[in-house]
Amino acid sequence: MATRPEVLSDIALLRQSLRSAGSPHLPLLTLQLWRPVKDVAVDLATIVAVLSMALLEPWTSPLALLILGNRQRALGNILHDAAHRNLTRDRQVNDLVARALIAPLLFLSLSHYRDLHFRHHFDLGAQGTDPDLIPIPPEKAQSWTIAVAANTLSVRAVLGSTFGHLLDRAVPRAERLYIVAWWVMLVVAVAAITGAGHVVALLTLWLAARATFFHLITTFREMCDHHGLAPGGVFSFTRDITSSGAWSLLIHPRNNAYHLTHHLLPAVPYYRLPEAQRLFAKLPEYQRRAQVCPTYLAGPARAVQAWQREPSR
Repeated sequence: MATRPEVLSDIALLRQSLRSAGSPHLPLLTLQLWRPVKDVAVDLATIVAVLSMALLEPWTSPLALLILGNRQRALGNILHDAAHRNLTRDRQVNDLVARALIAPLLFLSLSHYRDLHFRHHFDLGAQGTDPDLIPIPPEKAQSWTIAVAANTLSVRAVLGSTFGHLLDRAVPRAERLYIVAWWVMLVVAVAAITGAGHVVALLTLWLAARATFFHLITTFREMCDHHGLAPGGVFSFTRDITSSGAWSLLIHPRNNAYHLTHHLLPAVPYYRLPEAQRLFAKLPEYQRRAQVCPTYLAGPARAVQAWQREPSR
């Protein structure tokens, strides 16, 4: 798998700047397995509480779907770190945690996800080879909401968000069967605890959350990361969003908004990305070339600005 030369050049320039500054980034590469384990435990506890709430009080289902979609996205971001082996440098433990607790819950194969994600890093912005590329239309939309709707209302994308790799024939059958077997065991365990009558309702809520809020959050997140920028390298085609408000917690849980920082130094774990971005912001190369948005929706440097046509004067 060949890496685009522009991508290699941008990464090399940043690392040269770091070395010239005395390699202050090295402590940021230190991993603490207890951090993702704690975060996964919090996510799973939240999911159990929200599902219980929706079963006891069905009128809370819309709120439950929103929270479930957000926690599904949070777990997906931890799986992203596992794909980079940023949970622990012990590869076997890293992959065991991901395969046992996270990937099948999201209907994903860790191996296939890792292959696709590495292609995204290596072929960043390349038409036809970057699997995460959202095509930029010849003419930008009249508003960012229309741009989001155009990318969200795709049957293929909705099915991918809902069922993950279960419908992907590129995933080996054995890996898809593992996901099914994992879910069968989970359903049996849940039925033993709550009774068989609740299993269908719980599965419906889980899938409905993936088809709605998880899908919308994921699409918006992917557009925030790269959409509307010029392919050609990491700096030109990737954003950092430094907002730390409610929108960040909803769209980019687990610091995934620091996407440029991640592409420049993928070995930094998610819980150290804000610190890494503050360090990079002191480097001349980053100051000169980085695409940094302080907000999502408001202000002159908002993330959504590049998705829509400029108003006519």
